[in-house]
Amino acid sequence: MRSHIRAHSPGAVCATTALTALLILAWPGADARGQVGGKELTAKEIATRADRARRSSSEHNVMTMVLENHRGQQRVRTLEGWSREVSEEEDQRFSRFLEPSDVRDTTLLTYDYVHKDDSIWLYLPALKKVKRILSSNKKDYFMGSDFTYEDMENADLINWDFTLKGKEKVDGVDCYIVEAVPNNPGEAKETAYSKTVSWVGTQDFLARRADYYDKKGRLAKKFKTDDIHATSGGDRRLRAHKITMENLITRHKTILTFHTLELDIKVNDEIFSQRSLRQ
Repeated sequence: MRSHIRAHSPGAVCATTALTALLILAWPGADARGQVGGKELTAKEIATRADRARRSSSEHNVMTMVLENHRGQQRVRTLEGWSREVSEEEDQRFSRFLEPSDVRDTTLLTYDYVHKDDSIWLYLPALKKVKRILSSNKKDYFMGSDFTYEDMENADLINWDFTLKGKEKVDGVDCYIVEAVPNNPGEAKETAYSKTVSWVGTQDFLARRADYYDKKGRLAKKFKTDDIHATSGGDRRLRAHKITMENLITRHKTILTFHTLELDIKVNDEIFSQRSLRQ
């Protein structure tokens, strides 16, 4: 969660892990500049630092996903996810629903590439079928949530142009305001967004919030991270432990709360195979 961070989500879900990073947000880059320690940064450099800040060689997490409609009615789901960096140009992510029973064992496997289209597979146990998610389907929403498959990709620093729009505090934290727009016809056609605007911490480079604008220029979705703290006493790296995506068009929102979040752990290679989708 491209939580255009591409999460951007921001540390943004595979549905789980991509979202963690999400921080998963479409990152801006241009000639406008910011400063850190007296050094001026371009928006592209801010985006690059944000991408690095959320990275780890691997990750394991367990999260609760709450789907809430405009009446306040909720559906609650639990997921477990793993991710790993294969190289600077490829990440792999795997996430599986644990409960409730109607979605249990639904599984998502993603190979996230820098220079080519991602490979995404979704296993639907009720149909005993693996579905390939094509680039043309990345605007679709994942399992009734307010995150699209696109939102759950990593930061795209190639196909988006970034512009620094200023600074502003979010929850008392100084943030850069970065606007991102697609920079080529192919990306403009593939994405669901005309632009995104992200608020990135000036010190920790973690995404605090993001606004997503649809092709009609409407503010369509709002992304917010909360409960940012170290993952454990022994690992002081900061991560958001709560992520909210609100859809202003459908008046629906998705809230992710991380109960387990482990970084740089040993993971089994077999987890990231297509065979694991059905197990």
